[in-house]
Amino acid sequence: MKLRIALATAAAVLVSIFVAPAAANAAPDSIACSAAGSYSRVIGGTPTTFWLVGTVGSYRYWHVVLPTGGELYQRSYVVRCSGDTIAWSADLNPTSGNADRCPGTTSTVLEQYVGSRTGLVPFLSWYLEYDYHYWHIKKWVWIGTYGAWVYDHSEVGYCLT
Repeated sequence: MKLRIALATAAAVLVSIFVAPAAANAAPDSIACSAAGSYSRVIGGTPTTFWLVGTVGSYRYWHVVLPTGGELYQRSYVVRCSGDTIAWSADLNPTSGNADRCPGTTSTVLEQYVGSRTGLVPFLSWYLEYDYHYWHIKKWVWIGTYGAWVYDHSEVGYCLT
């Protein structure tokens, strides 16, 4: 029994290193600044579901899945909104095994936890379920004689559930 658990754990670690998906580097959906909660669209003939993970100020974090036999992970991205218009966007490449991101949920002044979603990733003839944890990272900058925390970048950490 211990050998089976050890082999399963080793296989999961290898999968998370070598097989885990990267972002698709596609443009954000056009309603990313106006939609709330989740919504589905057919894109290129494929039903696609967009989940709003959370919002930090004018930044909105999205988790995209295919609702085929579960929620098959596709990509993650962040948009900065000006009203209902996308002012800026970035694809987020999930990173594996970061002890600070999985399963951490504690926010600090520098690192704000946004939320999490689950997604399935194909592995051989079955699927592995991952938790994707979204983070909003700030940095300190001087503006004249004053300093302020401003947006620096976003991160997504994923780990097996």
